[in-house]
Amino acid sequence: MTAMKKPRAIHYLTVLGFLAFLLLFPIFFVQETSEATQTLEGKTVSESGNPEVDHVEDNISIPEATTLGSETPLSKALNYLRSIQGSDGKISDFATSCWAVMAIAAAGEDPHNWKKPSGKSIVEYLIENRGQVDLDVPTDVARFVLAMTAAGEDPRSINGTNYVEILNGFFNKSQIGSPSQLNDDFWVVMALVSAGENANSTIIRSSVNFIKAHQNADGGWSWAVGVASDVDDTAAAIMALISAGEDNSTGTITRALQYLKSQQQPGGGFSSWGTVNSASDSWAIGAICSVGQNPADWKKDGASVIDHLLSLQNADGSFNWTKTAPSNKALMTSYAIVALCMRQYPTNGLPIYTRIEGKQTTIWRRRVFVAASIVVDDSGQSHYLPKPTVLGALDKAAEIGGFTYKVRQTGIGLYVYSIAGEEAAGLYGWMYRVDYYMPYVGMADFEWDITSPPTPPHRELLIYYGTWTDLPLKIWVNKTEVHVGENITVLVKYYDDASGIWNPLEGATVHFLGRRYTTNATGYVIITVRYDPPVWAEKTGYIRSDVIEVKILTNPTGSSISSNTTSERQSTEDEANTLLFSRPWRRFPLEPELYEIIR
Repeated sequence: MTAMKKPRAIHYLTVLGFLAFLLLFPIFFVQETSEATQTLEGKTVSESGNPEVDHVEDNISIPEATTLGSETPLSKALNYLRSIQGSDGKISDFATSCWAVMAIAAAGEDPHNWKKPSGKSIVEYLIENRGQVDLDVPTDVARFVLAMTAAGEDPRSINGTNYVEILNGFFNKSQIGSPSQLNDDFWVVMALVSAGENANSTIIRSSVNFIKAHQNADGGWSWAVGVASDVDDTAAAIMALISAGEDNSTGTITRALQYLKSQQQPGGGFSSWGTVNSASDSWAIGAICSVGQNPADWKKDGASVIDHLLSLQNADGSFNWTKTAPSNKALMTSYAIVALCMRQYPTNGLPIYTRIEGKQTTIWRRRVFVAASIVVDDSGQSHYLPKPTVLGALDKAAEIGGFTYKVRQTGIGLYVYSIAGEEAAGLYGWMYRVDYYMPYVGMADFEWDITSPPTPPHRELLIYYGTWTDLPLKIWVNKTEVHVGENITVLVKYYDDASGIWNPLEGATVHFLGRRYTTNATGYVIITVRYDPPVWAEKTGYIRSDVIEVKILTNPTGSSISSNTTSERQSTEDEANTLLFSRPWRRFPLEPELYEIIR
């Protein structure tokens, strides 16, 4: 694949109006159980008398769409690409123009609007010059498909050619393209996912297994089977696996990240084949972002990978390959733009933490990579959604989670009326919230990081069975690792749609490994820890909260904290594990707002 980095190669009907919410502000006295206590040693007590609970926000910073002309590294890079675009729409060459389209889309701009006065757009240029795509080379076709999906085009119908069908044609028994190569599998998987192909298809699943089977002992990958690992291909493999539904906590991803970390050089940069360069930095940043981590935290000798990447930016906004070797500045700049936007490939998608709350239990929760999607309604009609949407997130979650959903075409859009067998009835049905805000459009019409309100960038999705008046709950804890006998403080709040503020909730039931506790007038309850428990809260008329897992620590030698005997400890651990795994595990998602955790 030319310039593939290496020099060598609806939910519900549209909202017509909100019902007035009845807000009940907690004003009553403390309600305690036998295991609740009054104080928590070692914690600051607020004026209300409640121990303060830490609230650690997700610290990944994603830039908003940039206004050209503002002096930021991202806007300067975009300005550089625009300055070198020809009247025919081309930026540098055909291959680089493909990468440029991905970069433009990642920055939140429409590539169709990138053109000189009276000239052609970069998308028009690519489509008119599609003959430059080598249809016998998987990575060549993959790059073109990635550009088309980034631009919102359907690669199944580009002037009568079905490029997705061509990609599928490269599949050979258990992998894509040459059995001795790996990079063709990486990029074709990403291209297929970007086009909305089912993550459980034989081609994608077989290719994912092929990639995982050829991970090197050091955790990395190369462009070919049996070749020493390198940063570029390891980053590509991570992005491919994550886009295809691999959980970021698996051993495969953990080992791959460890390999990347081991390759970070003094100054924060990454090298491939012995040279620290901006391209390797950019792709490593994409891989880091794909698993929900912040590349600003990836440091060596006090400098992050972002610091090193920015050190290679020129005054005109372009990026060099290295300090002394400009190489293809348009290509390096295209890579860097995606990295500065904290995005990954495919650039038409992004990871979204998705939680689906049913009538009685949590149906599913996890980060999913959402790109284009193909939704089939209850009449068998297929609907291609070229942009990442809320409905696309549900579709991807259903693919990975193995549950079903039903959608109906109506006069005003697609309407989701059933998830995991739970169908809408009367005033009850399937609603959704983005970052806890209830949008004004249906699931198929809400585009991630585009639709507002809420203001982009968007972070998480809550789909729930209920009514218009149900308000979401959230819980906070003051610690997630405690010793047996210690106290833990839980705070429960509800989201007030009118004010956009989280308010304390009195009378919420906090579940703590089979026991129930009731919050006081200020939303708090203090509990004595017995063994490893998940914690969540619920109350009639509210959407149950996400869940926090609290880990028990071994008591230090000489500790005065009471603890169980070894046999008792094992018994309680077994009980906890029984709760977590023999009951529906999906009931216990992690609360993404309480402490720093990779979603």
